[in-house]
Amino acid sequence: MEFTAHDGGFEVLFYANPQPMWIFDVQDLNILEVNDVAVKHYGYTREEFLTKTIRDLRPAEDVLLLEAVLSAIKGNNTNSREFRHVAKNGSLLYVEITSYTINFKGKPARLVHAKNIDERKQLAGKLELTQRKLMQVLETSLIGFLQIGFDWTITYWNKAAETLVGYEQDKVVGQNIWAILPEIRYSDFNYYFEKALLERTNVDFVDYFWPLQKWFSCSACPVDDGIIIHFRDVTNEKQSQEGLLEKIDQLREVSYLNSHAIRKPIASLLGLTQLVTQNMTDDKEFKNIAALMHECSTELDEVVREVNRRVINQDYAHGNGGAMEVFCFEDLLTQLVADVQQLYQQRHVIIIQSVKIDFYGNKQSIALALKYLIDNAVKFSPSGSSVVIKSELLNHNIVLSVEDFGAGLSSKEMQGLFFLINQRKHASLSTGLFKVNEVCRRHHGNMWIESDFGQGSVFTMRFPISNLGMAKLTHKSKLLAFKQSAIDITFNDEQNCLVLNWSGFHNIYTVRDGCLKALQMLDEHQCSKILNNNADTVGGWMDACDWIVDEWFPLAQWSGLKHVAWIHSNSTFSNLSAKYTFNAFKSDVVTKQFNDVQQGLNWLSNPTMQICGE
Repeated sequence: MEFTAHDGGFEVLFYANPQPMWIFDVQDLNILEVNDVAVKHYGYTREEFLTKTIRDLRPAEDVLLLEAVLSAIKGNNTNSREFRHVAKNGSLLYVEITSYTINFKGKPARLVHAKNIDERKQLAGKLELTQRKLMQVLETSLIGFLQIGFDWTITYWNKAAETLVGYEQDKVVGQNIWAILPEIRYSDFNYYFEKALLERTNVDFVDYFWPLQKWFSCSACPVDDGIIIHFRDVTNEKQSQEGLLEKIDQLREVSYLNSHAIRKPIASLLGLTQLVTQNMTDDKEFKNIAALMHECSTELDEVVREVNRRVINQDYAHGNGGAMEVFCFEDLLTQLVADVQQLYQQRHVIIIQSVKIDFYGNKQSIALALKYLIDNAVKFSPSGSSVVIKSELLNHNIVLSVEDFGAGLSSKEMQGLFFLINQRKHASLSTGLFKVNEVCRRHHGNMWIESDFGQGSVFTMRFPISNLGMAKLTHKSKLLAFKQSAIDITFNDEQNCLVLNWSGFHNIYTVRDGCLKALQMLDEHQCSKILNNNADTVGGWMDACDWIVDEWFPLAQWSGLKHVAWIHSNSTFSNLSAKYTFNAFKSDVVTKQFNDVQQGLNWLSNPTMQICGE
């Protein structure tokens, strides 16, 4: 369309507009007309304005940007862009330009509307500055920060997180957290992160991250696009608390030994020396008294040695005796056996199988635990016999076993050791086997014993391989080194029951995950019977027993569970874990134990049938 200076529509649109406006020739870019608001805003006189082109309104460094969009500007479309302009006094103006095609006095031109966006740019600049300062704070903080999206993708990972965990930022950002850190998949980290993300609530907790053997204090809070997590290392604080509790236990045990084991020989010695000093004995009696005094002194010396031994050995239960490091298990075994063989030359310590693999863990505590098992095996082996050591890789776990051919352990002794190893207290002066289990537990593993009475015993330790440990060797973050033991759950249509096939090594996290899946399938199939097959489980799972009794069975009964056929494991400690569960069991759910699957299925087909031997 064509406007003239006397066109009323042009007057309203252009001269009376409260925003700066001008018209320019699309061929030579000369400014043809300008309104008073533009003159006032830019500081030029009207005559000065009309001598300029639209290039002259740009800072010199922005002219190339204008040239790049000229073809679009000269077209017929309405265009809207942000530009920087320069006023007569040299100050920069941030404007949003909207232009329209018009015919002005017979020339193809464009009508320009310039909206000042200085305030918006200033606000954006302040926000950008604040963002930069915030990022600087986050990147220099000693507290780890990460952000996770609703799809569990890591969107931020600061320098402190790199230092605390070990994964570099460029290796984890954009990755799924469960792929990067599968070790926390069934831990309290998982539970609280899901709670914060799904329930949109703040959470605070402390949990143990076993690949590093560190305790972290964590907070997670929901944001618009996921959750933000900050965490710090509180290992020293946690160990100080545990150390204080163990010192208290230690003092109690020393006090007990002092009042019982030590007081007895001392009282006897005092009585015997009184007979001697008061000349109440003849020569013949004196010889007998001297023999008794020697016996009491020997007994006292043995008690003092035992106290010293227990006190000296207290540290390795916590891993305080060494730092986390990468080492070769085969090299460790070879060196340990060589050292032990020098001490026990009348015994043969033999490595019959060894796995050559690098491992990330507390080498010193593992070495002490293994040495204790070897010493123990030698102690209970007959003269001239061998102690056999074996290491192997089973389902992403390094498994070490020490076998002796001594007297073996009775069922009663095995039960006593099982509960001693799994005792629920701080035990700074407790048996070395408890401490060996603690070393395993701090590596997310465990220990167990198998024994044939009269034939010998096998003591076994398990150490899972972590993704984080392998990442330190391969410099890759997304790995499949760590693998939790699995449970396979199926529905038997013929018996109308769930079949739970457990295999491998289990703990509170894997048991809880499997049991909750079983609970969901109970509801789905509306069935009342379970065949719980433990035949292929290895080692104990004592840490899950109370949860099964106190939480899972009541929920399962409420869901309609009435009968459970429990198939024995070939592992003694797994069966003892089951036995503890049965002894603590207080429910109307009828549970029977069987040696094989078919026996269990037969009973489930007719739960009222009498079982042979009942």
